[in-house]
Amino acid sequence: MIVFFDGACGLCDRAVRWLWNHTDADVRFAPLQGETAKERVHEELRTPPLNTLVVWEEGALSVESDGLAAIARRMPGLPGCMARALTLPFARPLLNVGYRFIARNRIRWFGTTCRLVLDPERLLP
Repeated sequence: MIVFFDGACGLCDRAVRWLWNHTDADVRFAPLQGETAKERVHEELRTPPLNTLVVWEEGALSVESDGLAAIARRMPGLPGCMARALTLPFARPLLNVGYRFIARNRIRWFGTTCRLVLDPERLLP
């Protein structure tokens, strides 16, 4: 699994740091502006404004709550249980509304600072 994120977003930076510590080692991370994204993510999902995370898993792409659900399946323990509960099918439409609201405002709220300096084994170009 590869989680693609906005490499110029303070919220994305914080989210990746948190996921880094709460997902298994098979989960990799790459900025949507990077080379790995150019190879695997459709151009319309990489074109600014970047308003969604993209999850690549076994050749398929997932976005918004579907992407969150894919990530939640890789999270052990209580954080994983809580995340999986939020991504149940009946909750996804509401989750997508909240997701889009946060995505539209994240730069204003969290800025454009990305300080990711993580293990190159899991951070792809």
